[in-house]
Amino acid sequence: MEISGARVLITGASQGIGASMARAFAAEGANVALAARQKDRIAALADELGGTAHPLDIAERSQVSGFIAEVEADGGPIDILVNNAGVETHSLVEDISEDEIAHVIAVNLTGPQLLTRQAVPGMIERGSGHLVFTSSLAAMTPSPGLAVYCSTKAGLTRFSETLRIELKKTGVDVTALHLGPIDTDMWGRVVENPIFDAAQKRFRRMGMLTDVAPEKVAADTVKAVQKGKREVRHPKRLAGNVALAAAPTRMTEGLLAGFVPRKHR
Repeated sequence: MEISGARVLITGASQGIGASMARAFAAEGANVALAARQKDRIAALADELGGTAHPLDIAERSQVSGFIAEVEADGGPIDILVNNAGVETHSLVEDISEDEIAHVIAVNLTGPQLLTRQAVPGMIERGSGHLVFTSSLAAMTPSPGLAVYCSTKAGLTRFSETLRIELKKTGVDVTALHLGPIDTDMWGRVVENPIFDAAQKRFRRMGMLTDVAPEKVAADTVKAVQKGKREVRHPKRLAGNVALAAAPTRMTEGLLAGFVPRKHR
């Protein structure tokens, strides 16, 4: 997809991967629309990049409702939607409150689905668009101490994979990001969880995990959108594990080759 001149909406854009993506897309000539709770941060970044800022708490259904229409009324249609906002959990499931479970599900899974539902009809009508979902290696493999987080990212990955099939022949592409340790504040909070920290240290001793800069993730995401790639994987040394976990999906897509869902609505 041509990025120069495209309008890109990025959630969770105030810091970390989201802010890096905003800079990377803007560097390619995109018009960036930034969404996050931190109004001052996204306003400053929007000023820096010549974009627009749209305060959003994605956990609040009332704020999510009609959000895409509001953003499009303030700058034009969304060509690329980057569902990047996410939060982590900190402990064993019995030590997490019910409110925290509901919050993590709303931010990581329900919110992205609702925004996608709002954006897709316009993309289909225009015959062009791209959906990006920031998922995780936790979608593919269990991570002790992160049960709720794992479940939301697994759901997000399966959502993106199913959308890819549903959107055949519409001109709308889908990319999922399967990420491990990224050098951001969020990863710093995740490893404060002693259970998960002990597990990830074991993988590091085996040479299977390494930190990746958010700028690298952003650059690879831009390339994935430009080339219509289905997936970005980091760290690369675990790409084989991700491919193995994704094998059933690839098999299903192969069995459905030539099947266009919208012909059977």
